[in-house]
Amino acid sequence: MSVPVAQMWTTASYVLKQKLAGRKRYPLVLMLEPLFRCNLACAGCGKIQYPAHVLKSQLTPEQCFQAAEECGAPTVAIPGGEPLMHPQIGEIVAGLVEQKVYLSVYERPTARRED
Repeated sequence: MSVPVAQMWTTASYVLKQKLAGRKRYPLVLMLEPLFRCNLACAGCGKIQYPAHVLKSQLTPEQCFQAAEECGAPTVAIPGGEPLMHPQIGEIVAGLVEQKVYLSVYERPTARRED
């Protein structure tokens, strides 16, 4: 999938500002995981081995907004597990869109069963 010109321009401008500020390291993408659980049990995945209290922990929308603001990256990615299991994912997405960051929500593909 191609990247929109507006996103390329925003990212290029951000990188140029960082270079002009003399920063050698800076974030381009914030990988935000608002929850730790998943509805799958994939072989080899370490997440399912954590205790239940860890798997049930999740960030509030305010914590997500604060993380994006603190990071300052032009793009926020919400990877899976299964981010759509978060009960407030709609509020999180809406708030991040209001912050004018480019947003990607990734859902882990379900395993295909061969019959």
